[in-house]
Amino acid sequence: MSSKNIMTCPLCGFKTDVEYTILLHMEESHSEGQSPFVADSGPSVSGTEESRPVGREAGSDEDVGLFMECPIDGCLEQISLAELADHIDLHALEENDELASDAGTADATPVLGNTDGREYRSPYSSPEDIAQSTHGYERERARPPVNHDSTVDAWKKIFNRRHLKKPADWENRPGDGKGLRKRLGVSELGKHAYEHQMPDSLVALLRKRKYTSAEGIIPVLARLLEQSPSTEYAYLCHPAVQHISKLRGEGGFCGYRNIQMLSSYIVGARVKGAEVLGERIPSIFRIQDYIESAWDMGINASGRIETGGVKGTRKYIGTPEAQAMFISLQIPCEAEGFKSPKEGVAEAALFASVQKYFENAAFDSRDKVRCTELPPIYFQHRGHSLTIVGLERRASGSLKLLVFDPMFHDPEGVVRLAGKTAAAHHDNSARDTDRNHKIRNRIIHRNPDGALRLYRRGNNYLRKYREFELLR
Repeated sequence: MSSKNIMTCPLCGFKTDVEYTILLHMEESHSEGQSPFVADSGPSVSGTEESRPVGREAGSDEDVGLFMECPIDGCLEQISLAELADHIDLHALEENDELASDAGTADATPVLGNTDGREYRSPYSSPEDIAQSTHGYERERARPPVNHDSTVDAWKKIFNRRHLKKPADWENRPGDGKGLRKRLGVSELGKHAYEHQMPDSLVALLRKRKYTSAEGIIPVLARLLEQSPSTEYAYLCHPAVQHISKLRGEGGFCGYRNIQMLSSYIVGARVKGAEVLGERIPSIFRIQDYIESAWDMGINASGRIETGGVKGTRKYIGTPEAQAMFISLQIPCEAEGFKSPKEGVAEAALFASVQKYFENAAFDSRDKVRCTELPPIYFQHRGHSLTIVGLERRASGSLKLLVFDPMFHDPEGVVRLAGKTAAAHHDNSARDTDRNHKIRNRIIHRNPDGALRLYRRGNNYLRKYREFELLR
């Protein structure tokens, strides 16, 4: 085998320097749908197919229907070909401290604020906890920088030559409600769709490390948005929400990480549900127990048939599982879906719904950044879920979702700003007010738009999809 032009399968590590061999390998071992080279022997459950949320439905675009493992060391996420370039760019932002760095900025500069006269302080974390979390973040983020442009281009070329069998559209459930859902497969549940038990090494990692979290990011986003010349105005959710991210090497637990982010609001804001959660953010294993228990109670119980059960596995979960868990715990929530075959229609409905949600909160319309005490929103599209923590209207008139994406960690500069913000609040209790605005110690950031890029999701990101779901 020549050492030149070696192609490595991103899913299993198979190597070859012959393009036909890698194509054949992809069809035989990692085919989407039925491979023309392999007999159909996958497990299935017979029954009537019914409408299924977007996190488990195939898109109409070929690139969206093709998935590969992220080439970034330690990521292990399955990314659609349509998203691959953007995903790599976000990793670059995550690692590029120049964009988010606050080095050389002026500290303790008074800037008009917009809170109700008090700074939020986490009821369960001290400044020492925040410092420890920051150290953990730096450890999780450590990875060598690599130029991935050639890798992306090479795999796009190979994937675009592969045969793609597009799954049939899901049919509507019969009116009598007796139809059973189909057992889902790799394209909906990830490459571990038929797993009975995750590896012991991963169990040990998840039990020991649990998750990576950062507190105080919402107040930092407020400061950056205030200083951004491209922001006309923005809304933000409750400052208790933590940005919870994946552990290095864990794979795809995004649905669980978003449930944990919603739980961080419940526990941190001490609202209904905090006691039943034991005043703590549940682990992945506890979430799996909650979901299975909800199915036992008959809540979204068809999920058990579709997934074959999730306890102890790495199967993807989506909006139905998150909703089932919260309902079973008597935590109020509601789901909303948007679907249209026409480009931009579902996206516009999504933005309208999110904007209405934030506009119903209490805020001063004169504020540029309108900090609220609203919960965050669980947000699902095909293949991935995120947590919406705000909405931004740009000076150009366009809208951007402000999100915490569990695939990515906050840049080091943003985490440092969170630490400085917490320290400034701890050391300075004197505050003045003017027109119900509070003067607070602020950090003037030299590149606020650069620091915000990891958190913004607009048309360039959303236009790849025709379906979205929200869980509030």
